[in-house]
Amino acid sequence: MKRVLGIVASPRNLGNSEILAKAAMEATGADNQLELIRLTDLDIRPCKACYACLPKDKPCRIEDDLSFLLEKIRLADAIVLAAPAYSLGPNSRIKAFQDRFLSVENKHEQYGGKACITITTYGVSGWSGYTEAALNLTAKLFNWRLVDSESFLGANPASVLEDPANLKRAQQMGKALFDPGYQRTPKANECPACWSDILRHDGKNVICPFCGTKGEIGMEGDEVKLKFFPEEDYRWSKAGIQQHLDFLNDKKQEFLAKRSLYKELQNPYRKIGNWLTPEQK
Repeated sequence: MKRVLGIVASPRNLGNSEILAKAAMEATGADNQLELIRLTDLDIRPCKACYACLPKDKPCRIEDDLSFLLEKIRLADAIVLAAPAYSLGPNSRIKAFQDRFLSVENKHEQYGGKACITITTYGVSGWSGYTEAALNLTAKLFNWRLVDSESFLGANPASVLEDPANLKRAQQMGKALFDPGYQRTPKANECPACWSDILRHDGKNVICPFCGTKGEIGMEGDEVKLKFFPEEDYRWSKAGIQQHLDFLNDKKQEFLAKRSLYKELQNPYRKIGNWLTPEQK
């Protein structure tokens, strides 16, 4: 028996994200233990960038529901991450979760390595934006093993089921979670390291903003083709993650050494302007 954890970011009960997540989870196998967490039910607060969690034996100091979520992730064998597109990106609960990844970046042996699929739902054709890429980024941030991802069109609750192909695709993704022979079909001109189809150009190279993989633009007949040059130490590789941790630890020590200087630099700005807050209820 495997434990499959569905993490659903949508606030809608039985909305498209929840339905497709459940369809994928059910397809993993009849004997599996299926558990779901709705991110809107959790109190996940903003990261304070205090760096207290950087040591391997130190948890995040913020007392909220992240520890509950991380424990369920630790116990899971596979993860189904589902979210709707809001304002061309994943709804804010995903970003709040992403911003807390520092607390586990040095603890991947506990929370990483989980097989994961991501499910994006969006309501207007052409308006999925960067949602799928951002959900895949979530998997990379937490060092999950990304198996497959897909975006599904449907605005009204359950409307994704009006197209039978959507249910079939979600079930295919679910079955892939525990299929060691499954090979996802790459999409045209996507980053080979993180599957992002959002790219930047620096005047010479194409650069994936999510993982830093570089490539070049070329033509094959009338078609634009991208050729990428994946590096072994790209941003979400073991070496890349260690580089990030080393950088943060160096910055933490630099702050401690220069704290007095930073306070002097801050002082002229302490009394500028008035902060506005709502009245206490």
